[in-house]
Amino acid sequence: MSRNKKQRRSGSFMAVLEQKPRKQERLADPDSKESRKQRALRNSKKHKSVYEKAQATQSRMERDAEAGRKGTRHGGPLAEKIRRLNSEKQESEDS
Repeated sequence: MSRNKKQRRSGSFMAVLEQKPRKQERLADPDSKESRKQRALRNSKKHKSVYEKAQATQSRMERDAEAGRKGTRHGGPLAEKIRRLNSEKQESEDS
């Protein structure tokens, strides 16, 4: 017994269009592949230039300075509190 290969039939199973829609018509449809592709390209993340990256880090440092943060590993209010307590403890031991 031989097996028959499946064939794609364009009869009652598939709707065949005489003319395919033009690109403007495809772009007008919000669910078409072309319009989704255009929307994705418009909304894609743009890479920043080196200058813009430097400006962003500089403004972040300025914001940290305005907020009173040191931005270093050894700084900050908790470190200052610990240093103050240690110095008070040292003074009490000395006297």
